[in-house]
Amino acid sequence: MDEMSGMGMDMGSGGMFKPHNRMLARTDWYIIMGLFALALVLRGIRAFEARSRRVLQKRSLPHPTRPGNFVSQAYATMVTIFRELSYPQPILFSHPWIAWTSPPPAGQSLSILIYCAIITLFLTIDSIIQDAYYFERIAFRAAWVSVTQVPLIFLLAGKINIAGFLLGASSYMDVNWMHRWVSRTLLVTVTIHGAFFIREWVRADFFSLELEMMPMVKYGLGMWGVLAWMNISSLLPLRRLCYEFFVLQHIVSNAVFLWLLHTHVPAYAAYNVWMAVAFVLLNRVSRFSVFLYRNVSFWKRDGGQPRRRPVGFSAELRDLAGETTMVTISKVGFSWKPGQHIFLSCPAIAPLESHPFTISNLPEEGHQNGLSRIELVIRARSGFTRRLLQRARSAHIRSRATTVFVSGPFGKLPAWNTCENLVLISASTGASFTLSILKAVLKDPCCVRNIRCIVLVRHAAHVEGYLPRLLAAASCTKASEVKLQINIAVTSKDTSAGAKNAATVELRTPSSSSSSNGVSNTLLKTQRQSTEKGDFGNGTIRTQSVTKSIAEEEATVGITDKEECSNCHTRRGNTMYYSFGRPNLGDSIRDTVETSTGETSIVVCGGRSLSSTVRNCVASLSDERAVHKGTGAQGIHLHVEGFGS
Repeated sequence: MDEMSGMGMDMGSGGMFKPHNRMLARTDWYIIMGLFALALVLRGIRAFEARSRRVLQKRSLPHPTRPGNFVSQAYATMVTIFRELSYPQPILFSHPWIAWTSPPPAGQSLSILIYCAIITLFLTIDSIIQDAYYFERIAFRAAWVSVTQVPLIFLLAGKINIAGFLLGASSYMDVNWMHRWVSRTLLVTVTIHGAFFIREWVRADFFSLELEMMPMVKYGLGMWGVLAWMNISSLLPLRRLCYEFFVLQHIVSNAVFLWLLHTHVPAYAAYNVWMAVAFVLLNRVSRFSVFLYRNVSFWKRDGGQPRRRPVGFSAELRDLAGETTMVTISKVGFSWKPGQHIFLSCPAIAPLESHPFTISNLPEEGHQNGLSRIELVIRARSGFTRRLLQRARSAHIRSRATTVFVSGPFGKLPAWNTCENLVLISASTGASFTLSILKAVLKDPCCVRNIRCIVLVRHAAHVEGYLPRLLAAASCTKASEVKLQINIAVTSKDTSAGAKNAATVELRTPSSSSSSNGVSNTLLKTQRQSTEKGDFGNGTIRTQSVTKSIAEEEATVGITDKEECSNCHTRRGNTMYYSFGRPNLGDSIRDTVETSTGETSIVVCGGRSLSSTVRNCVASLSDERAVHKGTGAQGIHLHVEGFGS
């Protein structure tokens, strides 16, 4: 087998290339392990920095987020330079048909270019020599470079994987993009491997004989076909056609690919295949273990009675405005951190599917007898989320509980309360992510002094699911030193496209016995009245009439969860601002940054257009102000949480 299958790697005359090629393969993994080690070191530095800021805050230092010595200042400068290089997204295509072809942000693009440069170096170093072994030498080199990349692809692919843990990823998507690009690079190197061999065989006029004598060549060609199919089917438009089918065929294709690869490569290179299999098994076993631990509770009893149903959880589905479903999972016996997500599956809708959703509430909300509840706000698009909404709207099951299964929570997220200013920007159901952060920081502000929360909704009715909780979070805060400003922007084109004057009202403690959609009704009523008067013609709204309407209705805004306000007290100075039209996010970010005396953290959760706008704004502002470059301007941190990619 070794003698025959050596054709795939180093047969005959190619044996002279094997020591050097194997050395390059080891070097590749040394580089990968070095990068993971560097990521661990940087995670440790960030954790130490966050802890130091908390300690300085307890000592009542006026600006605990500012660098205090030469070492911390030098580190802050290096971090700023890296941020300015990695944050921007210079090119983003807006047309729906070509939006998916937009290149990644600058940081990801730079990482891809560096990886491609390393692979190119390994392919070409000491291999491009015009002699009798020219085609063989490059083909063998490409074979080693290709098979060495296979374990890395599967390492980056899992929902639970070592790479995500070492890199401190907030979700599996933070490493999944690299998984796709390494796969594309593998397709290129495998193509080079096969093309140079075929070219040599065609020149020698024994291609047909080669196929007859070496069956493993046929396996290699089949492997290339499967790899090409996986790359093509993974393109975003095809994935979105039927995501469930994509997942199923992708699993099958991966299994076939590994079998063909194992049959194609010689025994001395098969360790790469077994490494890939080990990473797949590690991911599957980890996911299954977490799934069992979270969903099976035969041994979890409280007072002789099961704390919840033995298998799975009971969930209530509620239809909200704007094609949105509220999923409330009761009697959850684990905790989570703001911004983390879980994988949700519902056997009644899709038995074999599991999808990630951000938890929109905190563990303390609804906490009773050691158990909490999980709230998910899910926008219906297609497939699973569309069927979930249809089930919520079904009259005959509306009053019945639905059994669901969860896995998680997942995500390694920053310490949100270790900055001086916090800007939270969200669109659509991205508010689930930012709202949980807002609540957590208001409960424990630590270093935070100013918070600006910007929520973009398409229609006024879409605010229904978030407004009561926004008011509750703002009214119940014990952090009297934190200044809070909430902006709700209704961006639909059928309203004012550029409202600069809107309503500014002061937050007050709402009445617990009132309607939960009072303000959203007011926004709809104000929009209708203003349209009838023609006030939207010049893109503005009469501030006085809107303020009066909201002030009249605000007293009727209810909070469904009364225990959230058990420690409420009225705070003056906080404001809620309503506008119709797309807000100028650049001005909002600039206003916060320019008045800051410490680090500003900006969190954005939304589609690629919103994320790109914020990315470019932050990078431009940091460069313009020469942050941490001797001007006294303080750092600007950006965290982007995306969806729909």
